[in-house]
Amino acid sequence: MKPKTVVKRIIDMFMLFMLPVLMSEILTGQQAHECLGTGMVLLFLLHHVLNFGWMRNLFQGNYTPPRCAGTALNVLLLFDFFALAFSGIMMSGFVFTWLPFSGGMITARTLHLFSSHWGLILMSLHTGMHWKLVLDMCKNRMPERKMDDWFFWLLRGAAFSIVLLGIYGFMQQKMTDYLFMRTHFVFFDETKPVWMFYVEVTAMIGMFIVAGHYLGLVLQKWRCGKMGKRAAKILAFCIPVVIIAAVIFSLNHGNRNRGDTWSADAPSMEEGVENQAPPQGEPAQKQTEAEDGFVFISGGTFEMGSPEDEAWRSDDETLHTVTISDFYISPYELTQKEYQEIMGENPSNFKGDELPVENISWLDAVAYCNARSEREGLTPAYTIDGGNVSWNRAADGYRLPTEAEWEYACRAGTKTPFNTETSIGADEANYYGHYPYMIEDNYFSQGNLDTKPGGYRQTTVEADSFSPNGYGLYNMHGNVSEWVWDTYGSYGAEGEADPTGAARGSRKVYRGGGWNDFAKNMRSAYRAALEADAASFNLGLRLVRGAVSGNDDVISSNQTQARTESSGKILIAYFSWGGNTRGVAEEIQAQTGADLFEITCVEPYSSDYNTVLEEAQRDQNVQARPELAGHVENMDEYDIVMIGYPYMEQGFKRVLCA
Repeated sequence: MKPKTVVKRIIDMFMLFMLPVLMSEILTGQQAHECLGTGMVLLFLLHHVLNFGWMRNLFQGNYTPPRCAGTALNVLLLFDFFALAFSGIMMSGFVFTWLPFSGGMITARTLHLFSSHWGLILMSLHTGMHWKLVLDMCKNRMPERKMDDWFFWLLRGAAFSIVLLGIYGFMQQKMTDYLFMRTHFVFFDETKPVWMFYVEVTAMIGMFIVAGHYLGLVLQKWRCGKMGKRAAKILAFCIPVVIIAAVIFSLNHGNRNRGDTWSADAPSMEEGVENQAPPQGEPAQKQTEAEDGFVFISGGTFEMGSPEDEAWRSDDETLHTVTISDFYISPYELTQKEYQEIMGENPSNFKGDELPVENISWLDAVAYCNARSEREGLTPAYTIDGGNVSWNRAADGYRLPTEAEWEYACRAGTKTPFNTETSIGADEANYYGHYPYMIEDNYFSQGNLDTKPGGYRQTTVEADSFSPNGYGLYNMHGNVSEWVWDTYGSYGAEGEADPTGAARGSRKVYRGGGWNDFAKNMRSAYRAALEADAASFNLGLRLVRGAVSGNDDVISSNQTQARTESSGKILIAYFSWGGNTRGVAEEIQAQTGADLFEITCVEPYSSDYNTVLEEAQRDQNVQARPELAGHVENMDEYDIVMIGYPYMEQGFKRVLCA
């Protein structure tokens, strides 16, 4: 064998043996993974330098079916390694930090997992299609007495066993999640021995080598004429181009929807309210329906907010006693058809008559309530004067629920984080299903999760999807968040009756979480707020009507001030771990002339990737506020503050200061 051939075979074997190690970044650590990955790319480049003759003759000669398949496979491998190298550089925290790249981390992570798992398959298939050369080499070097049929039947039996183990590993490691961009995190089962992980990956490599070998044998027997060879030559290049274009489209489509490229059909449940059992431990509620199909909610007293031991609670969820009067509430989020019939327009991002209306502001919501009330001959609940909105509690027209009414209706007698009384799953609500409750504590081991990651639909679903809660209300968790009446503010510590929110403020509360929220942001007690004139593609409404006449006093909201651009001083405050956020901050400073302030801790986080993940999870669990090494002394001078932080995909939050 020629020295050049020996070198090529050694390189090929090294690359093959490195595959299982590169698939286990969690076990090797990020720094070692980056070094090994860089070595793999260099070996891949050297492999193509030594096989330059293949590229030189790429467009010459006849294209038989085996050559067509091999060429398509090699072109896909070239693209795959380019994607691996590019995404790896984008995410680098050690080897390539000196390069001026930053941002796009969630896309880079998704692309890296996608290309690495497809790379394993493509490299294995490539090796399998050349496996006959390996077998021929073995035959030439083995004594004749060892060439009996039983020996090759033994090899076939070993190959069959490897295929079975490879199929098992393929299913156990949920390879399809990575191959079809359903996740951008690696989940490692810590209950499984490390050696078993490597055995499964090695068996998968062997499985695809076997598949490639027999594919090559089948293609060699395929005979085609002159026209067939021309068609094969065209297909050899067209097939990779189509696949590459589809991958690029999928990534871009995922970016436009601010999520992964996985979608699934949402289940639709048609169980009636009358079939829904009352919540455990609660007496059956009086659930008659108003003439317009609304559900009657019998008033009562409940604990609003969350207990201090509830995971991922915020400081603004102080547990306190609230008494609610009777009211009627729609079992469904308001649909686009209903909104358009009254307002003559449909501002929603996701179109569909039975989908919930979204992309509407709080001011739009109260305007709809009044317009529908007038159309149906009811007394409008609101008096709207520009940004000033007042609520007549004695009116019988449609209105938004108060925050207390919403939580009371959502809980349906439960005291748990979700009204399902369990950690809610993607088959029970429409949300960012990759991130079930408590996933932040269990990124790399799912053993302690009550609910495993599920599908992410990246769109709204019909208003009657999934099972209703104990009061017969659909989608109180997820799908779209829902505006409520209240102005955002702190809860009082004392008991309250029919509270209506803070007396002052411009931000209005919305509840329930939407299709693109993590599960922790769908909890019954979770609160979010936005300016009254702001809208979002995951924010809609649910209508309410009073069941008892309130007092005639008019409850007024504070005047809503439209957001304005400011030409005052700007501050960019950022925290950067790997340097990416720092690069973005410096670029924004160069374009705006803003002041720059780097947030640093008295006790810095570790520079090791795995260690910093553990530290971050530790601090997240207790919502820690580490002591800062420095502070901005003159905060009152700034009109706009931009806050940057390394959270998956580097981004900045813009804050207008009062």
